[in-house]
Amino acid sequence: MKGTYCILDDEKDFLIVAEKEFKKYLPDMNGVFTTDSDDAIDLARKDDPVIFIIDIVLGGKTGMEIFQRLSAVSKKVRAIFITGDENFINDDNVRNQILLEGSVDLMEKPIKWHELAIKVKNNMQLLLYQCNLEEIIAERTQQLIHADRLATVGTMVSSIVHEISSPLTFIKANQEMCRYAYDKVKKMTDDKEVLSVFDTLILPSVEESMNGIGWIEELLHSFRRFYRRDDTASEVNFSELFAEVKNLTSYNIRHNNINFSVEISKSAPKKIICKKQELIQVITNIVNNAVDAFEETVGMKGQKELKIVVSGDDFMTNVVISNNGPAIPKDVFERMFEPFFTTKKAEKGTGLGLAISRQILKFMGGTIYVENKSEKHPTVDFIITIPKTYNA
Repeated sequence: MKGTYCILDDEKDFLIVAEKEFKKYLPDMNGVFTTDSDDAIDLARKDDPVIFIIDIVLGGKTGMEIFQRLSAVSKKVRAIFITGDENFINDDNVRNQILLEGSVDLMEKPIKWHELAIKVKNNMQLLLYQCNLEEIIAERTQQLIHADRLATVGTMVSSIVHEISSPLTFIKANQEMCRYAYDKVKKMTDDKEVLSVFDTLILPSVEESMNGIGWIEELLHSFRRFYRRDDTASEVNFSELFAEVKNLTSYNIRHNNINFSVEISKSAPKKIICKKQELIQVITNIVNNAVDAFEETVGMKGQKELKIVVSGDDFMTNVVISNNGPAIPKDVFERMFEPFFTTKKAEKGTGLGLAISRQILKFMGGTIYVENKSEKHPTVDFIITIPKTYNA
């Protein structure tokens, strides 16, 4: 069992007996035996779960005063008071005060060691459960706060998309007007020099602008779809899904000169039933993580490769997202799906992407795991399995 107990008593002979008995009854727990209250305070400062067994009278101090100091240092401490004074045992006011101070019990010397060991073990289990529950609540609270921030960002993006769309409409209309003007000029003049200016300078620029406008429009559509909430599952075409992923990640892909390819094998189903935007979120997150890994690579030789391969059968679909970037360090590999764990700078990552991705896939009835790059394995592979039919 995890956790530590600490016996604080001013009688050294008592501590010698206590150490012998507790090692017999609680061999799997860490024990501290001391006459010095400062040792107990130092132990509490570590902020680990500790059950203190404290004598009510310790020289010039009282056990309750010491426990008040311990409680001020850490919320992960509990106390069982002990005493050889019958006046304390029979005094209801003392017992009530001890319990009000947050202690567990008051036991009389000579100690029944087996009984005390059971109380320490049971209360440690309760303390560990409480600490774990508080950590889960704190984690969920942070996730809710972050989710609220993401919702705010989604609202902002929606507004930005709207604001960009309006002037984009005018720009597109003006470019189309240039095309119209070119057609009019061709009908009005045979001047080869004038037509040459249109053909070699103006019209190519208009065409490039129209291509750029088309790309921006598709990107804005992708943003709208990405931030739209998925309430129900629907039939999803893989080709369309990966087109969305490419739109959302294209800038970083091009900026880092990465060769990004998608291969859909003949065994893969052409369509699956799932929540499309959630699956896009998962794949986009993994792709962006790979891009970030490439960014941190200095002097990498050869072409940067990021490849998605889809395969499957009548029941399951497998999506493998591979990159030939650096291997994931062992300490990161072991914790990469933990919420809020990240090696990125604050402005680049929250540590929630992979944790949320795994949760999304779990709700779909799917899984995600990673094969790390090694001497025998040339790539870092994120392997996703998804049921062909969404069951939630």
